[in-house]
Amino acid sequence: MVVAAGLVVGVYALMLPLHHSTATNSEILEPQDTSYSIPAEQFNGIAFDISTTSVVNGTFYNTYGITLYTMTPAQFETFSKTGVVSGYNWTSGRIANNTITNLNIEVPPGAWELAFVNSNLLVATSIGFYSNLTLAPA
Repeated sequence: MVVAAGLVVGVYALMLPLHHSTATNSEILEPQDTSYSIPAEQFNGIAFDISTTSVVNGTFYNTYGITLYTMTPAQFETFSKTGVVSGYNWTSGRIANNTITNLNIEVPPGAWELAFVNSNLLVATSIGFYSNLTLAPA
């Protein structure tokens, strides 16, 4: 069991986000009709830096379940290296498979990562955006 746990941590330590974009206030984080797959036990991150309290809005679907987090860059870096979520500002909790999700996340000023995490051990999940994923001042 210890060897298996070490392998999982080792896999997380070697992986990088598969899809990573950066934005600032009043921008599109992901355009409508964007879609991508997140392999089992992998994640995607969207970085943004805001000077005022802002809101992330948009509608997306996923095929096999996902969890979203807003994290500071340090929290995201730790997660990227260890595969363990040790801190976050907000989480969606587990979003079930084949679910359409409407986001309306208020985020305080600072640098942030919006992490889409597939914690499924065996199955990739697809993410698709029905609307633009936007960032705008609150």
